[in-house]
Amino acid sequence: MHNQQGAPKGAPLLRSGAKLRLHGDLSYCRVDDYLVFLDIQNDRYFRLTGYLESALVTYLNDGDAQDSSIRKLIERKILINEPIDADCIALSSTEIPTCSAMEGGVHAKRVNVGELLDTFIIVCSIHRQLKTHSLKRILRNLASLRERRTSQSSMSRPSEARVLEVAAAFRSARLYVPVDTCCLLDSIAMVKFLAKRELHAELVFGVTGTPFSAHSWVQHGTTVLNDVLGHTSTFTPIRVI
Repeated sequence: MHNQQGAPKGAPLLRSGAKLRLHGDLSYCRVDDYLVFLDIQNDRYFRLTGYLESALVTYLNDGDAQDSSIRKLIERKILINEPIDADCIALSSTEIPTCSAMEGGVHAKRVNVGELLDTFIIVCSIHRQLKTHSLKRILRNLASLRERRTSQSSMSRPSEARVLEVAAAFRSARLYVPVDTCCLLDSIAMVKFLAKRELHAELVFGVTGTPFSAHSWVQHGTTVLNDVLGHTSTFTPIRVI
């Protein structure tokens, strides 16, 4: 596969045995009979035109599509013929949520000074990073921290009650941080708060179709930790960290 700009027209797209793959920074889901893409490097959601979407689906499913369409997908860096980037954040899946910690009657014990200070530092730090760093870099750092900290407790799996208790502590402490609430900011901050206490949780990105809307939340198993179930159920997951 020639993945270089300026390749001569009519040059073969596929070398013998070559195989294209979806760019590692991209993920997608189908909503309302069309695909929505999330690009974490460029911090954006987007759609493809009908014929390019059809060509992409055909190629990913069957390994075949018209050369002209494939060429455009390569030019737009949707499909690439490169080794997997070492910085690429592996996609994961999540279970369909069945309950919400906010609706389950789990309330935090009195928040201590340490939890208040840690929440303040984490939220302010993530708030600054969202203005200065790419989403990819933020998510890569978050996943790395979570892997380091939660692997330490892999032999003694924390109880569901412990996860719910710490998540409730974060929600309570967050009320005292003078930064406007935002689903992405607060979800990244909660995952980090939990990870620092050796507790694993997933950051879920979801979208709706028409009208388009994007949302993110934190999930542990089938439990949503920072939103109500009725709200998250209206979104289709597009990427899980």
